Amino acid sequence: MTEPSHRIAQPASLLADSTRAAIVLALMDGRSRSAKKLALDAGVTPQTASAHLRKLVAARMLAWEPRGRFKHFRLSGPEVADAVEALCQLGPDAMPGRVLTAAAREIRFARCCYDHLAGQLGVAVTERLPAVGARIFAALDIDLAALETLRRPLSRCCTDWTEQRPHLGGALGAALLAAYKERGWLAPVADSRRLDVTSQGRLAFVEHFGLDERLFTSPPRKAPSTSAGSRLRRRGSRLRTVPA
Repeated sequence: MTEPSHRIAQPASLLADSTRAAIVLALMDGRSRSAKKLALDAGVTPQTASAHLRKLVAARMLAWEPRGRFKHFRLSGPEVADAVEALCQLGPDAMPGRVLTAAAREIRFARCCYDHLAGQLGVAVTERLPAVGARIFAALDIDLAALETLRRPLSRCCTDWTEQRPHLGGALGAALLAAYKERGWLAPVADSRRLDVTSQGRLAFVEHFGLDERLFTSPPRKAPSTSAGSRLRRRGSRLRTVPA
C-alpha cells in the first residue's frame, strides 16, 4: 500500500466501525467525556468502549487527560473535527433533498462543530461577515493580529452537513464562538452539540450581523451558495478590507 493511500485508509478504517464513529461524534462539541459516558453514548459496555478508545488514542484521533481516578477523552484537535465534518458530506444521506433524521433536526439550528458555530445560524452569520466587516471583531474584542500568529489557519470554510452551505471555522471561527458564549448570546446544552440562542443573543445577532429576525422564529429559506465562502477562504484578508 502506498503512503498516500495508507494515510486515508488507516483513519477511515477506524471510523468505519459504528461504535468508534459514535464515540467521535459524541466529542464533536469540543468537550471531554469519561469513558463511561462515551460507552453510554455509543450504546456499548464500558469494556467495549475502552478497547475502542485505546485504538482511537493510538491513532492520535483522541487525546485523554486524568480527572481524579478517571480518564476523560476529547478530540485531539480541530483537524479531526474538520475530517469528520467532511465525511458527513459523503454518502446517500448527504444528497440534496434528503430528509434529516430527528437527531439531526435537534441540532440543526445552532450547534458546535468542535469549537466553532455551525448549523443554520452559523451559515447565516458566515454569509453576513463580508458585509459587516472588521467592526464586528472590534466589538467582540477579537484580536485578528494575534490570531494570525497562530499555527492554525485564520479562517477555514467548512461545508455545513445539514445546510450544504459554508460556515466559518479556523482560529477566527473559534474566537467568534467563544465571544458569543462569553457574552451570553449562546448557551451550551448538556450532553449535546446543540447551542440555544438566548433572548439577548437574538437581539445581538440581529443588531450586530443584520440577521433577519424571522430566522429565529421560522426555518430560513434555502439560498444558493454565494461568493461568501470563497471570500472567506483567503485567510480572512477580505474580511479586514470590506468597509464597515
